[in-house]
Amino acid sequence: MPRIPTSLLRSAGAIDALLPALLGPNRDLAAARNELRWLREHAGKVATTRSAKGATWSKGAILADLVRRRARGTPLQYLLGTEHFGDLEILVRPGVLIPRQETAASVTHLVRLMRNALQLPSELRVLDLCTGTGCIPLLFEREFRSTHHQVQLQLLGVDISVKAMKLACRNLKRMRRKEHGGVGNGVTGFLVADVLIDPFEDQNQPQPSLKFALNLVNKPFWDILISNPPYISPSGYWKTTSRSVRGYEPKLALVPPPSPEKNDTEQADAFYSRLLATARDVEAKIVLFEVADLGQALRIAKQARRFDIFDGIEIWRDQPNETDHEILDDFPVVGQGNGRSVFCWRGAGSAWLRKGLGEHDDATDAKRLFKSSYTDRSW
Repeated sequence: MPRIPTSLLRSAGAIDALLPALLGPNRDLAAARNELRWLREHAGKVATTRSAKGATWSKGAILADLVRRRARGTPLQYLLGTEHFGDLEILVRPGVLIPRQETAASVTHLVRLMRNALQLPSELRVLDLCTGTGCIPLLFEREFRSTHHQVQLQLLGVDISVKAMKLACRNLKRMRRKEHGGVGNGVTGFLVADVLIDPFEDQNQPQPSLKFALNLVNKPFWDILISNPPYISPSGYWKTTSRSVRGYEPKLALVPPPSPEKNDTEQADAFYSRLLATARDVEAKIVLFEVADLGQALRIAKQARRFDIFDGIEIWRDQPNETDHEILDDFPVVGQGNGRSVFCWRGAGSAWLRKGLGEHDDATDAKRLFKSSYTDRSW
């Protein structure tokens, strides 16, 4: 990384004595000034809280400590304790992956596609695997309830990390408090399970298999499956992630577990075959998987095609709501930016999304898709 010009350091020091230290993680004066403003505001809040508890740290001392830690590479979100995710403010803590805005854009776009959905069931079940902070089901609930008051939501976030599940539960409680105690038109919960465990092998792992956990809560079938799994290869972890990410965010949430029989690319893709099998087993009608880039998106889209259960498969870029559209390897690629998600649908999901219904979105076809997809559904 190139050294910061002396002239830039002097300019920063002339504005505020604490500002030069923030040029290291930011490399830009405007960004550094924004961070200093946020840290100063946070230091004031912390000082007020500690003062109420009888502590003696001053706002200046707290701010200086925050700046020192940020200069060493601690992610800003961990210092502030929160990160914005769509319209939500999510609690973040060391040991749990920080939510990314690109993930929020995909979730929001999915909900927007369903705003004019045909023939939604009275209860819609949404399963989020590798949920981390719980940001995905919480944002889905917030966005969906704003337009579908008549549909009962059942949302479940699953993660292997007990620390993540405790934080997800805190985020759920925090969102409920901000809604003045209201629970909305639905139920959101979290549980610990291992997505990668083969449910038919001996269960001698610390965490139960996903299938076992879902059967335990008596919810084996789900309408929508979303996942932002670990998807970075071992070599990509060192080549593409920043020092701040490697030093502070959990590798467990970024890189799939090592597997000697897999090459670098196969290890990066390790979660997706299990996720696709889960989508098949839980009879998901809509599937949304986050990926690292366009190359991985194409590989996972081809995996999904080989499962031969979906009526349609798309690739979404970082901003899927943009109108740009192209075809790569016979897959529609939607939006602008980097390849970000693989989106699949089938059965009733086609009706909900108005996919494959012809120019006039014929309601008869929608009812046919809905009925055929829900035959013998025993919940």
